[in-house]
Amino acid sequence: MKNGRISTGGLPLVLFGLMPLLASSPAGAHGAPDAEGAPSEIVQARITEQPNIQGLNAMILDAPRPGILLSYRGDTPLTVLGTQDEAFLRFTGKTVMVNTESPSWRSLPNAPTLSGTPVEESDRWAVLSQSASFGWLDPRLAAMESMHHQEPEHQSWSISLQTASGETAIIVGELRRKPLP
Repeated sequence: MKNGRISTGGLPLVLFGLMPLLASSPAGAHGAPDAEGAPSEIVQARITEQPNIQGLNAMILDAPRPGILLSYRGDTPLTVLGTQDEAFLRFTGKTVMVNTESPSWRSLPNAPTLSGTPVEESDRWAVLSQSASFGWLDPRLAAMESMHHQEPEHQSWSISLQTASGETAIIVGELRRKPLP
């Protein structure tokens, strides 16, 4: 701009650059290409009931295979029971420990390598996390993978917890098939 006048010398160049956007093109009219072997549906997990335990928070980790994340900031230990009702994980409010003899631990596909030494009960429990949270791919949230299409669209799952006083509490949820567009 000089002396209040607009220069139009670059206008043809700008219009030439915009022409491809204005022209119709077969590539611009199509969406993503079809993928061979893509699933026709996904499995979604959700929590339908959480126990009223002070400091406990549970949430689903959405992924191709759903997982669960527990966070516990209570004053007394809370134990997650495994798939065979064995002591699996122990949340202390400050750390998370794992029962290294638990079949549920040994079968986890995402089990981290433990560093350090077991801390108590004849070397059965080892520190897993120095935080009050831990997430894992629990097989109870993957049960629909083996279901056939003629079975119901959803099914229930549950994970049992044991408080320091020996009471049992349960996190309940459901798995639901969701068709892909």
